[in-house]
Amino acid sequence: MFSEDYVRRMIDQVGVVVTAIVGLIRLGRYPESLAETDRALQQLLGLHLSLVAGLPATELVAMLRWGERLDIGKLVVLAELLQAEGDVYAAQQQTGEAQARYLKSLELLLEVAFDSEQNLAAVQPRVAALQRRLDPAVIPDELAEWLAHYAATVAALPVERAGE
Repeated sequence: MFSEDYVRRMIDQVGVVVTAIVGLIRLGRYPESLAETDRALQQLLGLHLSLVAGLPATELVAMLRWGERLDIGKLVVLAELLQAEGDVYAAQQQTGEAQARYLKSLELLLEVAFDSEQNLAAVQPRVAALQRRLDPAVIPDELAEWLAHYAATVAALPVERAGE
């Protein structure tokens, strides 16, 4: 089992990188922001942007298993970096590319959410941020059903759990 400290450290590391990427996007330095995303993927996960872009979320999840357990920290990092990459494409009005990254990020976060009950509410802000970025028309039916199941499951959590 992964410790909460491990996951928190991974999220803190990606937070610094995402802040830098957002700064580059604001400056209109899109190639640099994509290069920073690729560098972070290599440094934090040992993956290349081209590999991540080419693989479906299910294969990425399989790659980020530690034995039978999901590496929650790495999955969250990957989801954050995919969202940041999507933001780069959105800033360049490359809607299709942006939506593809957001969909993959959402799928990874739902994997995290359903790995354990404590993750359900923990990923809620990230899932909500992706839902705001996604065009509902591009969400495949299967993912929309999974998202609806997630929303219903979170809504059924006791109030103190859902607000964590």
